[in-house]
Amino acid sequence: MGKHYEKHAEAVVNGFLDLLDTEARGQLSQEQLDQLSMMVESAISTAVLDQLEVVADEISDLSAMVRRRAERYEGDEQAA
Repeated sequence: MGKHYEKHAEAVVNGFLDLLDTEARGQLSQEQLDQLSMMVESAISTAVLDQLEVVADEISDLSAMVRRRAERYEGDEQAA
């Protein structure tokens, strides 16, 4: 994933760590924190891709509407 997602995931993990007391933080290994960071990064990526799919569908619908209007306009022009 992109550096932007990595940095955001790290910020989320660090925010989570700030919520924990010292004893709880001490129970987490670096490997576990790295896994958590990857999970957060994956969640961010999935959310972004889901939204891109929604936008792509909207663009496709808009494209079809523009095509229909253009065809209707051409048909009106030929009738005149």
